[in-house]
Amino acid sequence: MLRAAECLIEAERVLNQVLDGVAPDQWRIRVPPLPDGPDPARPTPLDALVRHHVRANAALPDLLAGREPEGTSELADLTDLEHRRDLPALAREVSDKACAAAAAVADPARPTGDGLPAAELLWRRAVCAAFTAHEVSVHRGSVNPLTEDLARALWEHTEPEAARWRELGLFGEPLTPVPADVSWRDRFLMLAGRDPHPLWDR
Repeated sequence: MLRAAECLIEAERVLNQVLDGVAPDQWRIRVPPLPDGPDPARPTPLDALVRHHVRANAALPDLLAGREPEGTSELADLTDLEHRRDLPALAREVSDKACAAAAAVADPARPTGDGLPAAELLWRRAVCAAFTAHEVSVHRGSVNPLTEDLARALWEHTEPEAARWRELGLFGEPLTPVPADVSWRDRFLMLAGRDPHPLWDR
């Protein structure tokens, strides 16, 4: 299995665990703008962020097969906030399909439906899933959920080309200085310009 696919699958596993812990009264909590979120310029409620992530995952199998994504009309009811309690279950169902498609990719250079090589698309999705897991978790009052192995793999892949990731709009300016004994989780997030502890360091 491609390393990018392994990281995406692990990031999705972590995110699904985080979503299972969101209480009904927490879905309207607003998180800072995410580069791959529904509105990169403004804070986003958790439920809108999750719906956006589900739609991105629903498109992934078609993209990895080299096709334009088919319609996601079956997800249209996610705009109804009464369905919030169903979001974690639906997110997991769609995630499972996306991860199965990622695991089946054998050629990292194979063009996807949006023109990117398969490995590049998988790395981008893994990074965005990790960001989403982090933001949802910390803004609902939990701890950073990323595993050290996942965060180290993401850091090792992105650090040599951090400037390119910033040009893509997926990274912000890095947070410095980075303590020598910082965890891989904090190191990766700081490289990406995201505060590892946005609620506790103030």
